[in-house]
Amino acid sequence: MKKLFALAFVALAIISLTRCSKKDTETPDEKPEDDNKPKKEENMRHVIENDHLKVEVSELGATLVRFIDKKTGQDIVLGYDDDDAYLRNAFNLGASIGRNANRIENASFMLNGKQIQLTVNDHGNQLHGGGKEGFAFKHWDLVSKSDDEVVFSYLSRDGEQGFPGNLKAYVRYKIENNTLLWEYSGESDEDTLFNMTNHAYFNLGDETILDEYLHIDSDKYAPTNDVALTLDEVRDVKDTPYDFTQFTRVGDNLSKIDNIDNNYVWETMGDKLMAELKNDKLKLSVYSDLPDMHLFTASNLNTDTGKGGEPYKSYGGLALECQFFPNGINYGDKYILPILRKGEKMCHYMRYELEGVE
Repeated sequence: MKKLFALAFVALAIISLTRCSKKDTETPDEKPEDDNKPKKEENMRHVIENDHLKVEVSELGATLVRFIDKKTGQDIVLGYDDDDAYLRNAFNLGASIGRNANRIENASFMLNGKQIQLTVNDHGNQLHGGGKEGFAFKHWDLVSKSDDEVVFSYLSRDGEQGFPGNLKAYVRYKIENNTLLWEYSGESDEDTLFNMTNHAYFNLGDETILDEYLHIDSDKYAPTNDVALTLDEVRDVKDTPYDFTQFTRVGDNLSKIDNIDNNYVWETMGDKLMAELKNDKLKLSVYSDLPDMHLFTASNLNTDTGKGGEPYKSYGGLALECQFFPNGINYGDKYILPILRKGEKMCHYMRYELEGVE
């Protein structure tokens, strides 16, 4: 009985935190405007906080800039001090990625019997919605702001980076107790792809993530080709460097392979634990209703300089990108597809719980 009560309490907490659990996704109230007009205003930053967390987000890319545990004072996400650096942002630190996260082979796909050609930005493929022309580098309008919540919106016009339909997208950040919610939602006037993720890189306060411990609650991953395109194949992680089914020191697995840039597979919708990262002070738990999660361990991060002008090191952080199966649209109906139908609403989320380690 106690276990059932605890599960019911968790379910109610999720419902209160995310709009995605509601039958009809709410569209935030906002003033109508011409979204194609030049943006002369600066990309403002906004802070939300409570007794446990302090979070800073930017209108540039609807980006997560800081995620601070107030008890330890530790900022657990990588980032930059100013917009100029975020406009370069080769690693998409903290950015809201769209319209489509990850890679689409040959930058094209079939939808409703029609071949859709996208812009190319990565070895003949499209990555993260078009790179420097994707959502991560756009100005997002502020819809609403309170002490514990910020909502942004962006109108992606029909044909932008090749995607069909005028898509009105929303990103919502909300904190409650020791939990940060990142949620995306949207509606289009044509069928389109809508597969966003947040590209935060996490480090719980160590020089690199090699000495941190990672648990991924999946025993399946997808291999990639030589240009990091996810293949139409699912493998077991057992006896491979991709096995994080138990808490494992990240450096132990990366001693067997230079970098991990792979999709972990659940292919189920609904709220679930996907990953946990911990050191001797903090533990981060990542939950999502999205079907899969991409792990990137950033071996090449030593080419970048972050907050305070400090150079990042190789493996300075890792990304836990909850999303749909990469390039799944080109693999038939084997995987859950991120197709947003005309006039319908889509809403998904990632939930980050941050707690101290005793």
